Amino acid sequence: MKENISQYSSAVEIIDAIIAHAVQVQASDIHCDPQGSSILIRMRVHGIMEKIATIPQKLHEEIIARLKILAGARTDLHIVPQDGRWKVEGDIPYNIRISFMPTYHGENAVMRLLPIHTVRDVSFSKLGFTPDHERSIYRAITKTSGLILVTGPTGSGKTTTLHTCLIQKAREPLSIITLEDPIEYELPGIRQVYVRQAQGMTFAQGLRSALRQDPDVIMVGEIRDADTARVAIHTALTGHLVLSTLHTNSSLEAIPRLIDMGIDPYLLASTLRLVIGQRLVRTVCSGCNLEGCDMCRQSGSAGRSVIAEVCDIDTRMKEMMLKKVSSTSYQSYARSKGFVSMAEDGLEKVEWGVTTQAEVQRVLYE
Repeated sequence: MKENISQYSSAVEIIDAIIAHAVQVQASDIHCDPQGSSILIRMRVHGIMEKIATIPQKLHEEIIARLKILAGARTDLHIVPQDGRWKVEGDIPYNIRISFMPTYHGENAVMRLLPIHTVRDVSFSKLGFTPDHERSIYRAITKTSGLILVTGPTGSGKTTTLHTCLIQKAREPLSIITLEDPIEYELPGIRQVYVRQAQGMTFAQGLRSALRQDPDVIMVGEIRDADTARVAIHTALTGHLVLSTLHTNSSLEAIPRLIDMGIDPYLLASTLRLVIGQRLVRTVCSGCNLEGCDMCRQSGSAGRSVIAEVCDIDTRMKEMMLKKVSSTSYQSYARSKGFVSMAEDGLEKVEWGVTTQAEVQRVLYE
């Protein structure tokens, strides 16, 4: 890429070359960072940031203007953040979501590449969930009411897991609504709502409005505050299946976190059905087994897989919620029932040859 990009002189050619390279290496994000004397182009490939090329600073304004035109953003606005998106056709069509942010050296642009076919063709096993995980998830999503949570940090694949749940539910004659910020993937047959908090529409407000749309299933992109948590719980309590995400380090930490947010333990015990904790690890390239080959660009990695822990909420755990016990108590009880932690799931995938111990260590502990 470094050698090839120097042959282009226009912003149109440079952007086309960068996006084509990103698609080729299966990058999830492209960063265009102004550095003062140059523009640094980086890509996140299988979760790792890679430096791709540098571009002369004199092309910065032209490149940003071209990206804004593609994204439908305002080209005359430079001092406030903007967002946009567009579609790239090809063998694998992509939606590209972009964010512009003013920095000391000029506007920074970050693109998220979203292959359109990914969610439609995906299954829990393809994501990396074990057969036991799949059975627990299917049991929960076949219910007509209750709350299902997916936990983990940003970039751990939570949205993809929720979308996979929704794809399964969409095979039934149901009314399904999602509230997302932003909408990453188009889901056929599902009404998707873009929650724009900057314009005054929060997840809680969107959820209240969605209830007037006669839904059977609602996905809330993220429980960020107590208000959203309360509305989600009451929605699940009134005969709806609610799916959402929460930022916690493990699945079982979600329970005390929601109680700390002011959720009545009795209401939580009445609604919570399943909690999934997950991370994404790089998988071993089957063509070279870590040695490096052309197929994996000498990286030894061929993609990413979920390592997860899936906790069914049973009667005993509901009783523990009423007593407001610590996450350690939930952990002890779950383990007595055969609960497998993310670390243990990761080590099992190391034994299967899916990933490496160093990668599991990096994702969970570094």
